Amino acid sequence: TVESITGLYSTPAQLEQYAQLVRGNTALIVQAGPGYGLDDPTLGSVMMNELAVWTIIAVALMNIFVVVRHTRTEETTENAELTRAAPVGRYTGTAAALLCALVSTVAVATGVGLVLAMSGLSVTGTMAFGVSLVGAGSVFASLTAVTSQIAATPRSALALSGTALVIAFVARAVGDIGDGRLSWLSPIGWAQAIRAFADERWWVLLIPAVTSLLLILAAVALQARRDFGAGILAQRTGRPNAPATLGSPLGLGVRLHRASIVAWSVGLGLTGFFYGVVGEQAESIFEENPDLESYFDHLGDASITDAFLATSILMMALLAMGLTVSSVLRLRSEEVAFRADLVLATPTSRSSWWSSRLAVTSIGVTVALTAMGAATGAGFAAMTGEAHRIAQLSFAALLMVPAQLVVVGIAFCLVAWWPRRAMLAWGAVAVIVVIDLFGALLELPQWIVNVSPFQHVPAVPAAPAQALPIVVLLSCAAALVAVGSAGIRRRDIG
Repeated sequence: TVESITGLYSTPAQLEQYAQLVRGNTALIVQAGPGYGLDDPTLGSVMMNELAVWTIIAVALMNIFVVVRHTRTEETTENAELTRAAPVGRYTGTAAALLCALVSTVAVATGVGLVLAMSGLSVTGTMAFGVSLVGAGSVFASLTAVTSQIAATPRSALALSGTALVIAFVARAVGDIGDGRLSWLSPIGWAQAIRAFADERWWVLLIPAVTSLLLILAAVALQARRDFGAGILAQRTGRPNAPATLGSPLGLGVRLHRASIVAWSVGLGLTGFFYGVVGEQAESIFEENPDLESYFDHLGDASITDAFLATSILMMALLAMGLTVSSVLRLRSEEVAFRADLVLATPTSRSSWWSSRLAVTSIGVTVALTAMGAATGAGFAAMTGEAHRIAQLSFAALLMVPAQLVVVGIAFCLVAWWPRRAMLAWGAVAVIVVIDLFGALLELPQWIVNVSPFQHVPAVPAAPAQALPIVVLLSCAAALVAVGSAGIRRRDIG
């Protein structure tokens, strides 16, 4: 991103042109922030407007997952009992998790700072952005330490912290659009208010520092008042009799995956609606910037609007791989936790067990992509009145399903043949993302670019739909699943 922005905005005229596009543009302010420093734009202020919010969110998510993994998850899996049996204090696990999150955040901030400094940006601004990441990361790590005491399960703790992150984003967005007061209630707003590369305000660092300390004290107080292995909020009592749907592997799979499918569908839908709203302004954003417009040259003679919408669908489909891979890897997590043994002890065949989970994953990602495409079309239609875009972009999103099924096949093969290294499926996701987002920038050879299944999906609405690539992708997915099924039949469960 730094390389791209440096090339796009290398002159004062180009920097001013960028500032004019962003200033007063509500959709872009929601996405990027208030635009500190864009009254007298510099490369650093443009960089922050493009990078800051999403880097802060990435660091926040990292810390949320790290703290839940090393607190609530350790208690749920009973691993923490082994640690607590040793001569350690009650709060050792929480302290270790917070220290791990802090070290990770400092490492990320240092890496980001080195990249910015190597690009010729000022050391002062680079340091300000680095400490803003550490401040925001510390707040969300401390907040998650609190939610891990409140919630009774890891998923509930993740849900509470994730909800807090969404509220922080919304508060920051509404505040930036308005008079700015509401932004001061958001940790994301605090990180941006340090104003890296725009007359830095170092005193703002006191806010996340004090907030983190107070949250840590709250986590300690809550941990002292709850039972080990339980949360402050007790789990809801289940119904006395299971519904009939749980009598089949497919019904059980739906029950286990429905929360994540709903969450991903809502998240992708909201993201898609935002891209649809911004898509209405694509022509005005790009028409005066030939360098930025050239990014879409690979889509041929399509209009800027169609090219933008097609690229947005692709980016969100890449994001949806998170749902795809996490759902498939749940097969492995159930093995490790011995829950698969309980299912396979019933008259349930091994093939029924894994095939039902892959079916739920496929249906779930289809539902999420459909919601994303329909919401993108609805956002665009709300701004332009072109109602036909809803069906068009829903169809474009559905065309991404075969590529997702190839990812399902890759993850399943790892689970089946190399279960101890199943997490390498996330490495495949990283490779695909790099190819699709940075392949042209890195000038990768075409044979490497063709490795990504998403490169073969027709870029509707910028390009016509074609049946052959879809058939080939479905065939590849079926072949991968067949290879995986052979592997999982040959090995021991667990």
